[in-house]
Amino acid sequence: MFKFFKKFSDKSFSIFLMILSGLSFVIMHSLAKYLSDEIHIFEITFLRCALVIFVLSPIIFKTGLKIFLTKQPRNQFFRILTNSIAMLSFFYGLTITPLSQVTALNLTVPIFTTILAFLLLGEKLKIRRILALLTGFVGTIIVLRPDLSFNLGGLLILFSSFIWSISLIFIKELTKTDSAVTISLYAGIGLVPATFLAAYPYLQMVTFEQFIIILIITITGTIAQTFLNIAFKRGELAILLPFEFLKLVWAILIGYTLFVESSPYSLLLGGFLIVVSSSYIAWRER
Repeated sequence: MFKFFKKFSDKSFSIFLMILSGLSFVIMHSLAKYLSDEIHIFEITFLRCALVIFVLSPIIFKTGLKIFLTKQPRNQFFRILTNSIAMLSFFYGLTITPLSQVTALNLTVPIFTTILAFLLLGEKLKIRRILALLTGFVGTIIVLRPDLSFNLGGLLILFSSFIWSISLIFIKELTKTDSAVTISLYAGIGLVPATFLAAYPYLQMVTFEQFIIILIITITGTIAQTFLNIAFKRGELAILLPFEFLKLVWAILIGYTLFVESSPYSLLLGGFLIVVSSSYIAWRER
């Protein structure tokens, strides 16, 4: 299996991981939304962060304490701070907004992050990458049509997208010196204090079934974050970010089947543009 992946270049492999990361994020968000009818979303968020060290424990035991070593403690702190704000805003907005709309608003992240990467990291904005990014964004707007409404939930998701974009810049910097697992581990541990304070008034005992769902949320979230870190370590943000638009396709399919959310007729056209823009980037960089 590993020999198979060695055939791919760093760019191709990072694109593949970016797609898997996006799918894992959407699965995590879907399960959190599903469980939020029974448990407060802040408790789900807290338990998701608290269980990260348990999920990563096999790697910790194998690697030893050196997995906790970081060469950028300052950037780890700012990443945790921005991630805490973004996560709490996102998960609360998730409970009061349709899943497809949440994901669509969250897809402003590639726009924000591409601009920040250009301004702060000096990444080049090639015309083909910009066109692919804009094509994916247009596809998102077509899928949304006039259905997009800026209520409290929508504003929280948009705010969280901007803060998460800043966090992604810190993650990109961290990948220069720290391993993907170390970055994920610090995120999980670092997010515990803020999420615990938010969850404390709503804490309740969970059933075995609810715990299993929370554990799956933690596993998919950790996989999503770790794959994202590895992708960022191997590829440029300008190449990888257009693949964020594929999240909308996964979200609408899951939202339609799991939550019986209406699937807009414009999905075929918008989804087509999203897939075309992502495929073009993959083909071009390959």
